[in-house]
Amino acid sequence: MKTILSAPHRIGFFCGTLLLIASLAWWASEMLFRAGGSTMPSSVAPMFLHGYLMLYGFFPLFMLGFIYTAGPKWLGVASPSAKLYVPIFIAYALGSALLIAALFWQPLLSLGIALHWISWGAASLVWLGRVRASSAPDRGHANRIALAFAMGWIGQALALYWAVFGATTSWLSMVEIGLWGFLLPVYLTVSHRMLPFFSANAIPNYSAWRPLWLLNAMIALSWGHGALKLAHFNSLPVDAIFAGLLLYTSYRWRLFASLQNRLLAMLHLAFAWAAVAMLLYTLQDAAMLADSTILGFAPLHAISIGFFGTMLLGFATRVSLGHAGLPLILSRLAWALYCLLHGVAIARVLAEVLPWQNTLLCAAALGALLAFLLWGSRFMPVYLKPRADGKAG
Repeated sequence: MKTILSAPHRIGFFCGTLLLIASLAWWASEMLFRAGGSTMPSSVAPMFLHGYLMLYGFFPLFMLGFIYTAGPKWLGVASPSAKLYVPIFIAYALGSALLIAALFWQPLLSLGIALHWISWGAASLVWLGRVRASSAPDRGHANRIALAFAMGWIGQALALYWAVFGATTSWLSMVEIGLWGFLLPVYLTVSHRMLPFFSANAIPNYSAWRPLWLLNAMIALSWGHGALKLAHFNSLPVDAIFAGLLLYTSYRWRLFASLQNRLLAMLHLAFAWAAVAMLLYTLQDAAMLADSTILGFAPLHAISIGFFGTMLLGFATRVSLGHAGLPLILSRLAWALYCLLHGVAIARVLAEVLPWQNTLLCAAALGALLAFLLWGSRFMPVYLKPRADGKAG
């Protein structure tokens, strides 16, 4: 028990993986029931719970595990103490567990989201305290993450209002804020900070390219898309510019050169999904101007499974190896599971446009469950063991 509490990434990744697998197991079961013409017994509308869990159920635990471990190094300050982060992780994980249990008893829904809201507020204050304690000249990435964390807290407040009063409009606003104000800005900020750094150490004759204007533009476009959706406006101009910028960024970050190093390629290929998602949103926006509806939830799942999911697996693999004192060598199994998750994203996108929807939905749900179940069986034991090199952490 002492080992898993000795570093933020250990408890964050362990709890996050456990809850990710539990969430995917429930959703895969739901997909199988629907394919058979029925649905699982539930006291909460599955779509609403699925939407919340896939934004807030487990991603924040991985985020905190990474940010509390790597972020202080950016800032030149000490990591948060265990007496601060352990209660936060436990409370947040308990909230997610209660949400899954709310399938059987609806009052647990409000309690679970309330625990999220309280613990995430505390987590954000702890991170803000680390930022304020720093005298590092470059605190830009840390400040932007703190702002995104605050947006996540607002999204959880809206979710709590939905859970208590049944206001569907609050749930819809929570989704837009959680995706475009919280998760995507955090992912873009960490990618901007880390991908050029990793590439410069692995790709010959590459100098890290990460101008501040690029990060500001990506975050502004993410917020712009979310704001337009909240106001029920077409976001075609924003999405088209966003897609072009993301494609150019992948080019400047040397996507194709990264393929020579699989551990690095995991991050670059994941990032490429962001451009794919925005291209799909652009196509959808254009069709809507012509009073046509196409693609359905394909763009949403391109960004949530394609970008968020594969980047999560890629980053968690790298961090888990490095902070366990293990060689940064990607196993065949980890690479195969990573490729499987790309297949899951493709299947889920195609389910919106091909006639075999039920088959593809089940394949995507079961594939995601298999990928993270096998990944977790490999890496969860690592969080319970001391570092292989004998170092602390």
